[in-house]
Amino acid sequence: MKRGIVLGTMAAIVIVLCGVGPVPAQQPIVIKLGNVQATGDIVQTGLKKFADLVGERTKGQVQVQVFPASQLGTEQELLEGVQLGTVHMFEGSTGSVGRFLPDLEAFAAPYIWRDTDHMLKAVRGPIGQGLADRLVKAKGIRVLDFGWLFGNRYLTTKAKAINRPEDLKGMKIRVQPTAIYLETIKAMGANPTTMDFKEVYLGLQSGVIDGQENPPFVIYNNKFFEVQKFLMLTAHITQNQAVVINDKFFQGLSPEHRKILTEAAYEAGDFQNKLILDSEKEGLDKLKSVGMTVVQPDVKAFREATKDVWKKVSEKWEPGLYEKIQAVK
Repeated sequence: MKRGIVLGTMAAIVIVLCGVGPVPAQQPIVIKLGNVQATGDIVQTGLKKFADLVGERTKGQVQVQVFPASQLGTEQELLEGVQLGTVHMFEGSTGSVGRFLPDLEAFAAPYIWRDTDHMLKAVRGPIGQGLADRLVKAKGIRVLDFGWLFGNRYLTTKAKAINRPEDLKGMKIRVQPTAIYLETIKAMGANPTTMDFKEVYLGLQSGVIDGQENPPFVIYNNKFFEVQKFLMLTAHITQNQAVVINDKFFQGLSPEHRKILTEAAYEAGDFQNKLILDSEKEGLDKLKSVGMTVVQPDVKAFREATKDVWKKVSEKWEPGLYEKIQAVK
């Protein structure tokens, strides 16, 4: 009798400690990240690197799923989704994020960067951190990194080569729906026309717009060379991009996972930045090989035409922001 009681008691203890049946495995945390760039664009290689780093360092506990080519929506829809929490993450131009914090448009001011090193020191230093802090407080959007280089933006047209700003008179050039882009193209002499990126090819083909501006690899991967003849080496904007995440979701992660996400964003950014820098000559060569004419315009004239663009939109920026950026060494 006593032996039976002891055995029964031990069995009960085992059941209490172990539970009934197998213990379910912890489900991985899935992060959905959206952007609008084509599947073949270099940034997707950088985002794959980011996803791989996060997966490896969290031992599969956090999985980043990347949705390129506007699969989850336009830039505006994606950013609104991140703010609302319906999309976890977004990668795209700081100019587009500037819709939520106008100061970020300063990063897209024409000819603001002396070189890539200047850009990275500014956006990853105290200036960028200060703006990131304001963005998360105002909109609940946390910046993991501002330092993803997208490349030099070049102007393309179909009907004629552009050598000086006056050559653009009356031409409709597609731009992002951001004030600094609109003012830049206007200062260059053209009529800026906003259009979602996925509609640009058809717009060029149909003549709704006469031209657009993007880095060489974007022009090639999206086959704009089929509907554009001339590429002008204006390099009017050296564009950096942001990797952002919904802050409420971010704060719900463990401190270890938050650290891994932040470090992976920087590391993957450096990885893809090298690819971008190496790609420019290759992209131009590819465009030449498929029939585009590469034109060396009067860049000094374009610099002069756009030198005061930042003043037209800076009333919404923190005082002295442009000068602070210029002072970064």
